[in-house]
Amino acid sequence: MEILAAQCADLEALLALARRETDAAEGRDFEEMMRVARERATLGERLEVYHRQVAEMRLRMGSGIEPALRSEVATRTAMLAVEVQAQDARTRPLLMAARHEKAHEISDLNTARRGVSAYLRDGRFPAVACNQMA
Repeated sequence: MEILAAQCADLEALLALARRETDAAEGRDFEEMMRVARERATLGERLEVYHRQVAEMRLRMGSGIEPALRSEVATRTAMLAVEVQAQDARTRPLLMAARHEKAHEISDLNTARRGVSAYLRDGRFPAVACNQMA
């Protein structure tokens, strides 16, 4: 039961981070998104450990663990996991749009850089040709 409670607490923290990530994506705050991603990675690792521990307990205890898996904490854990997935589904299109926007900006910058480079390279010659015969 302690594992389920810890897992539930981490899922609540993960949901809060997912909401922060959505807010950061809406505000195009990429630094905040990176901070959130690092925090989510740490929580994700812990949640994987919990998952393995619960799987091991199921193997060892068999049907004796079923009452714990039907508890209020287990139900809350499942609901939190669904909410995190829903929040991520909201964030994903925002991130895709930001990626597309930045890719377009990078393309525009590369085009401008090529134009400036061509101008500078061709700028070694006189801008106006003079007729030496005149």
